[in-house]
Order: sequence, then C-alpha cells, then structure tokens
Amino acid sequence: MKRFPLLVSLAGLLFFSCQKEYSVEGGNNAPSVGSLQAAGTGDCLGITLSGTYKKDSSLNATHYIEVNVIVTTPGSYTITSDTLNGYYFRTTGTFSAAGTAKVRLQGTGKPLNAGTNSFKVTYNGTVCTFIVTVVPPAGSGGTAVFSLNGSPGNCTGAVPAGTYVAGTALTAANTVSIQVNVTTAGTYTITTASVNGITFTGSGTFAGPGAQTIILTGSGTPAAAGTFPVALTAGSTNCSFNLVVTATVALDYFPRTTNSNWSYEIDDDPADTLFRQVIAATHTALGNTYNIFVVANGSGFDSSGYYRKAGGDYYEFLDIGDYIGFDSALWVENIFLKDNVAAGTAWNTASYTGQVSGIPYTIRIKRSILQKDVTVGIDGVNYPNTIVVEEKYEALNAGIWIDLTSLLGYVRSYYSRNIGFIKLEFYDASNAIDAKLEMKRYTVF
Repeated sequence: MKRFPLLVSLAGLLFFSCQKEYSVEGGNNAPSVGSLQAAGTGDCLGITLSGTYKKDSSLNATHYIEVNVIVTTPGSYTITSDTLNGYYFRTTGTFSAAGTAKVRLQGTGKPLNAGTNSFKVTYNGTVCTFIVTVVPPAGSGGTAVFSLNGSPGNCTGAVPAGTYVAGTALTAANTVSIQVNVTTAGTYTITTASVNGITFTGSGTFAGPGAQTIILTGSGTPAAAGTFPVALTAGSTNCSFNLVVTATVALDYFPRTTNSNWSYEIDDDPADTLFRQVIAATHTALGNTYNIFVVANGSGFDSSGYYRKAGGDYYEFLDIGDYIGFDSALWVENIFLKDNVAAGTAWNTASYTGQVSGIPYTIRIKRSILQKDVTVGIDGVNYPNTIVVEEKYEALNAGIWIDLTSLLGYVRSYYSRNIGFIKLEFYDASNAIDAKLEMKRYTVF
C-alpha cells in the first residue's frame, strides 16, 4: 500500500522564505473559487425570486433571482442557470473578498408555457435548484376560485412531510399537501400566517375545475418544540392542520463511540484501503480526555489521532509539528470542525512556530465551512446532512499573514451527521485534486 499524504509538507515554503514581498497583482482577473449554498435536498438556500412570470411575456429588469455564494478565493465569476421553457438566469462579475455573498442573476427570455419550471444554478462546479411558476397571461384564465376541503375544521388529508426540529431551518423537503375543490380555473397563491417561526406558501395554476391537491412548502426556523395549529384561508373558506415540532436532538458529525469503525478507499484503488476504529482506551492531555482512533493499513494497527467534542466544537490533540512538517514535535489542540455555525463561518488556529530544515516559520491553519447539511454522493451512495470544511495554510511574513494556497494547495474534509468522516480531498496549487480518501462502509455504535 502506498503512503497516503495525510500530512501537509512545508517544502514549498522554502521558495516563500526567500521572498521579501508577496505579490498578488492581477489576482482579480483569475477565476474565483467557492460554492453555492444549498440544502441537503439540493435547493438553493436563502434564494430571492423577483418578478411575476407570465406566459408569452418577455422578462425585464424586475425578473431576477438572488443566490448565496460562499467565496473562498476572490476573483471573477460566472453564475448561470440552465434554459427552460424559453428563459434563463445569468450573471458575471468579480468577488473582491472571501466570505458569503448574495449575487443577483438577471432573467432573460420569454416563458413559452404556463406551469412550474425547476431550474439548476451552476457555479464553480456546485449546483443548487429553485422553482419558478409561470402564470397564464391576463385574460386567459385569471385568478382561480376554489375552496379548502375540510372547511371550517381540519384540512382534509393534510399531513406535513419532512422533519421539524426546534432551532433547525426548514428546507424544500418540508411540505404539506392540501386538498381543494376548484370551481373556476386560473392562478392561485396561498400563504399561511407565521406560526412558531414557520410559514407555508404555494402558488400555481389550476388548468380546470374539480377536486385537486396542491403542495405548500415550508420556510423559516421553528422557535420551540410542541404542537402548533396552522391555519389556511382561501376565499370564504378556512381550515387548519397540526404541525408537530420536536425538541432539538443531539447531533454528532464525528462519532467517537467505542468500536465504531470506517473503511476508506484511496484514490479509487480498491486494493489500496484504510480501516479506522475507535478503541475503548482514552488519552488525557491539557486537562482534557480524548477518544483514541487507530488505523490499520495492512501492517497492523497504529495510532490515528485523539479527539473530543465540546458543545458544537470538535477538537483534535495532535503533533502539529509533524502535521505541518517542522523539524521538532509540537503537541497542541485545535478545532477541526464546528457543527453549530452557518455555512461561510471561518476560524483560525493559534500560530505555530517551528523550523523546517533549520529555517524558522510561523504558520497557522484557516478553516471554513463551505457547505452545511448538503447531500454528498460517493460511488452511488448518498450521505445526507454533510458539512464540508476547507483547510488552508497561512505564513507570517513581516507581521502580515500570507495565504499559501498558490504554493501548497488546500484540503477539503467531509463530515456526515451521525456517520462521521466520509471524504478527504487534497487540491494542488492549480485547484486540481491531487489525492483523495473516500468512504466505502461504516459501523457506528
């Protein structure tokens, strides 16, 4: 088995140490690096949709969407949707700084047919989806007339779908089906009042009269656990359904229970694998107790790290000197994952000073949450509720922290809720994947 490059070398810094200044001139012309914010269902998070979309009416400046982007490396960008039903959304520009940005995509074209269109937005290899409802032109049906089944009591057959947990934002998977009786075809829009921080909305077109079912999508974040009645009104009719919100559940994106184990494949080579397991023994350092992970690579077990969790922070006790490539050992603790912060959150380790081949360096690691609770596919298996963490390296030069991505590249780690570490990607300085580690199977106790 080849040695997988789990440690980052500072060899490339020998070039850096000879420089008196670090120039990034012309960086704004280079393509940016980042990702679209998306829910685990793939829906764009925090999207804004502007304008009324009508069949046979050309889009104008009022027709646009706004999406959230997590920018990790500033630079130029192009963000575009696919073309559906005769129209699309697109924008270009330049990100001047890293962080979370809201970007407006202008709509172009003319909707050819009334109905619902599900668009895909693409940026830097990431994709999220959103829905646009196209209504018939004025004079070709107008507003529908319909009543709510079950009025004035409980909405007939209304059962909310999805999981509702206090303090957890809803996604496109949180819906409720409502049965209605249509007397006049046309367009409709239903919006409930906000209850416990949640609102359900739905819009579309009834093509004809009769009994029909519409789907309302929830949004917001439940404020508290309990059972809450949600009321709907349509014309002179009204009904309600009960929404059950559960208490906040304990989440763990890096389980550390004894005997839990994971198997990984290295660089898509089925003959090159790695087995990792938690043992019963623990390790005490810096006044803390850590679970011990061991790894087997074909030649017996060896230590694979010491880990603990406090609140939403996950800590590793490690020899950062070995990890970075210093000449001497330097045992420290740092946070490698946070599960209680939003996508776009970034944090730095302490600064670490050591020597590489006798040359002194001061280094720190910068980590950021690229995406939170997204679904990641590995060899046909989907891992939902995954947090993607990006790790970059900075060096102190004349009192200024310098980003070393153009010299060393960077690392992305993937952690799935109640499953653990599922994927690792090493990117070189040209933004290409140089090596990777991927989940094959797991058992969590």
